[in-house]
Amino acid sequence: MASVHKRPRSRYFHAAFRDHQGRLVMRSTKVTDRAKALTITLEWERLAKNADELVEAQALKVISGLMERVGSEAIRTPSTSDYLREWIRGKELHRSEGTATRYASVVGGFLKHLGRKATRPLTSVAPRDVQAFLELRLEAGCAPSTISVDGKVLRGAFNHAVKQGLLPSNPADAVELPTRNSIKRGVFTPTEVGILLTAAQGEWVSLILIAYYTGARLSDCTRMKWADVDLTAGTLTYAVKKKGGVEQQVPLHEHLEAHLVSLAGKDEPTEYIMPGMAPKGSGGRHGLSEGFKRIMRKAGLDLQVVQGGGRRKLARRTFHSLRHSFTSALANAGVPEEVRMKLTGHSSKDVHRGYTHHELETLRKAIGTIPSIS
Repeated sequence: MASVHKRPRSRYFHAAFRDHQGRLVMRSTKVTDRAKALTITLEWERLAKNADELVEAQALKVISGLMERVGSEAIRTPSTSDYLREWIRGKELHRSEGTATRYASVVGGFLKHLGRKATRPLTSVAPRDVQAFLELRLEAGCAPSTISVDGKVLRGAFNHAVKQGLLPSNPADAVELPTRNSIKRGVFTPTEVGILLTAAQGEWVSLILIAYYTGARLSDCTRMKWADVDLTAGTLTYAVKKKGGVEQQVPLHEHLEAHLVSLAGKDEPTEYIMPGMAPKGSGGRHGLSEGFKRIMRKAGLDLQVVQGGGRRKLARRTFHSLRHSFTSALANAGVPEEVRMKLTGHSSKDVHRGYTHHELETLRKAIGTIPSIS
């Protein structure tokens, strides 16, 4: 028979009851009211005697109801699916579109991996679930750097749950993430950029010139409007999507300025500089990234394909290499690192050094200016 009693030096009532195997269990109820303590004890005894049949969701429901009956706040027990989707909605409000999309992709993949278990309480997620998901990603051919990011996204999501009191500990913390093994990106020489421009047509010419002479990322280039161009001041000011819309201002190179002037008559302030590119995404078979690779192949330029960290082969030279080429050209011209960082929008010297590619000849003699592409 269940009972309650007080122990010396404790103001709380302690419960005494037997579990489904007949073992005596004694624990503190953490309440000072005898009636409430007895209610808790009797419920504990019932749960213990039905431990074989009681699933976690039922147990949480019973305990939550018990807490309400003794005047305490009910336990919040969202399902893994509900919690993670709510977490993603929060990220969509406070992160850039690209970051939120990346997080949503990881969460979606993890929930798909969990299957029916995703509808169970959040507390049911175990380190083995996270480990199995990351191993599945590795088997699918994902690079270690990609899997590392996936793991960090899940760590962030579950860490938020711990802070909210929804989890006692972070299940992703117990999982060791693979060491990042990113490939070294290639660059284009000024001659190769000229070859690219010869092979390109229409808005691709503008896109390549803007990327090479501003160092802007693909998604930022396609979103630029004529209102961002100040021909009087000789500057181009655009919003950096990756940094939540922070504005970046870059002086116009004379070649790029001449090209923009040649497009006179199409410069309505509210219009995109490249209206045909603006609605297109960068990913997918028909995305802009693949479109750029097709131009490279047409131009006869080597994509420098190498084996990635996973099963996939990766190109060292992509559209993003134009950004690397921009900062490398600045370095080759002897532009100080602090100025290069300001032009590319980098806040970390360590990050910036990943973009710089010195050549032996340029170490001997700095080039005064970035050459125009003929």
